[in-house]
Amino acid sequence: MTHTSQESLKCEIKAKFYRTNLGFGPGIADIMELVKQTENLSEAYRTMGLSSSKGWKIIKRAEEDLGFPLIKSVVGGNGGGKSVLSKEGEIFLQRYQDFMEELDIEVERLFKKYFYDY
Repeated sequence: MTHTSQESLKCEIKAKFYRTNLGFGPGIADIMELVKQTENLSEAYRTMGLSSSKGWKIIKRAEEDLGFPLIKSVVGGNGGGKSVLSKEGEIFLQRYQDFMEELDIEVERLFKKYFYDY
């Protein structure tokens, strides 16, 4: 097969998880990973380029659709409040990350099988 471009063909797959409302995907997973690292939901939103209100709506919509909390806020204390992943959120995020890792391997395998000559 002849190609006009020097760039090689690429493939990217994104997965969304939901019951009725396209809720959980790579953006929420990124927010959750940032919360895990920083314990600061506002900082996670800022890093993602989201306003707090938009970020909050995205998280709440996913939580409502999934049926469990992803993030919980801990109020007060010496250093002020913080945000952490809920137990269910921690498990779901880990499963999502493991799933995506395996999916990437399968996508690469299938991509090579069907598009090896592009």
